[in-house]
Amino acid sequence: MNGELNHLVAEGLASGLLRDPDLVMAPGRLGAARLTRYSFSRTMLRRAQRNGWTVARAHLDLDIDGQGEVAYRIEAEGHVFHFVAFLQALSEDEHTDRVIAERWEIAAALVEGELDDAQWQHLRANVPEQERGRLGPDVLTLTRGNRSLRFFDYLVTELAAGRQPDPERVGDAGYIMRSTAFYANGKFGMRSFGGYAPDHPLAAPYRAQFLAGWCYRELSYDTVEHCARLRGGEAAVGFEDGWRTFFGLGNATGLGLVPYGFKHPRIINSWVAIRELSLARVRSLDGTTELVDRFRGWLQRAEEHYRTGTSEDATPFFSPAQLIHVVADITEAFEQVAEEPRPFDALAEWAATQHVECSEMVVSLLIELDGLGSDGTPDPARMVELDDQCDRLLRVTETAELELAMTVVEALELLESRFAWVLETDLGDDRNRTKWWVYSTNTEEPRRIDRSALGVSDHDMGIDIAYRMQALARDLRTWPSDAHLGEVAATRPDHLLAIERLFVSDQPYGEPRDNPCCDDYLPLQIQRFQLAQYGMDNFKPKSTDWLRVTLFQGAPRHGDLVGGYTDDWVLPPLPSPPAGSTGQTASQQQHDAAGQ
Repeated sequence: MNGELNHLVAEGLASGLLRDPDLVMAPGRLGAARLTRYSFSRTMLRRAQRNGWTVARAHLDLDIDGQGEVAYRIEAEGHVFHFVAFLQALSEDEHTDRVIAERWEIAAALVEGELDDAQWQHLRANVPEQERGRLGPDVLTLTRGNRSLRFFDYLVTELAAGRQPDPERVGDAGYIMRSTAFYANGKFGMRSFGGYAPDHPLAAPYRAQFLAGWCYRELSYDTVEHCARLRGGEAAVGFEDGWRTFFGLGNATGLGLVPYGFKHPRIINSWVAIRELSLARVRSLDGTTELVDRFRGWLQRAEEHYRTGTSEDATPFFSPAQLIHVVADITEAFEQVAEEPRPFDALAEWAATQHVECSEMVVSLLIELDGLGSDGTPDPARMVELDDQCDRLLRVTETAELELAMTVVEALELLESRFAWVLETDLGDDRNRTKWWVYSTNTEEPRRIDRSALGVSDHDMGIDIAYRMQALARDLRTWPSDAHLGEVAATRPDHLLAIERLFVSDQPYGEPRDNPCCDDYLPLQIQRFQLAQYGMDNFKPKSTDWLRVTLFQGAPRHGDLVGGYTDDWVLPPLPSPPAGSTGQTASQQQHDAAGQ
């Protein structure tokens, strides 16, 4: 449990300051979520900047094709870490976004402590093996991935020739390398999250994974520039101006995220509640001239970012070409309320009546004002206070004590209170339960299959929450009202998962109002919600089941943490084209040719 979180949410809902859980947890709205200043990537970088973390390349041994080893040394609050990467080149037919691939061009690990020769040898033998390797508690995160087939060699060629990239060639991607997984929390012998001391710099959920991801992104820059120097000699240049921070780290995500979103209600509640509490704080702000101008700046930044983006279809999400119009609508609406005493609250009220992509864009942009003073500049003490609170609110206990002495009538009242949305959902149609979510025997990956194709056996993942809660409610109504819940559990052990869920799902934002077992279920929606919480953007669905995204696009590099670093790095503009270019990206040309 988290008493502080529970109190803040209960108080906010009672006062009407927080949005209704049935609205917030609707599938379509989850599928329109965007990153905020409380996404994991951004809280990690603010912690690094605030507490003076230093990152430096400690070792680089790569050949002209970018094969070899690289290591970065991180010093953070009295702790030393190393991000160690092993690189090879694969043929095009060996590239895959699948997490079950057996070979990758990049295999890396985040390790705590100094590295001696014995540790190097152990890492060389095990990190490239990934799941087949075995690691110790000094290893915190394991990751792997590949280079972009489209962009890596092009970028090396351009830099080797002394040229900066042409945005017509690379502006639609936003990454140089892609990751396919970030393992942590005890897998393969690594340190579990419970192994961090409370004051450890990585003791917040997902912080180790995102430190590794940021270093991985740094690796992509260093590898390109190193290969360019070896190929081009004195003529070679490094990335300049906006290009040195424009590229992020690519990622491909599939069905593996879906079970997580349905199996961890208290964690999901904390993610959503932190966002909703922040939104409520911003809505209560007075509209000083400085804050209004600051928000106008964010609208202008968003407009430029999407204007220079791709018009590639992103169905069921909006493409950048469509989001240009969304930002224009938001800007027009804001100007109509900018002179009101509380313009941010008025804008949020307007947004609630718009398409979810528009509404959640407003939420994301408004939250950028959280922690600012009335003069529109960051309030350092307040921002530290909010970040520390965020870290605390993310720490939740995922189990609950089963109150088996509770009577059946009391259990029904509790179920009707916590799962009213389930009891109001019609699940009688066979199409609403055509699928099972199971673990693949060969790969242990989540799979969605027809119920007629496989007996449930031990494969069922148990995320058909709506059905289980409805079945429990039906059965409870057949019992004497004064019978005890323990009797039900003993007689019907098939209800045990639902009984456990009844008690653990005690917070309002923990349950997606969705049925992942229906025939037309869209996995992309819960996937996007989680990816936005991670800090990812540039959502590009490749099917109904998986999509590509970008992480840390526009973020500071390791040398930028000291001095003038700010948190205003998201939504980066596309760098200007080189002299002699048309000044338009290929996607813009297509957009204009279509008359849109």
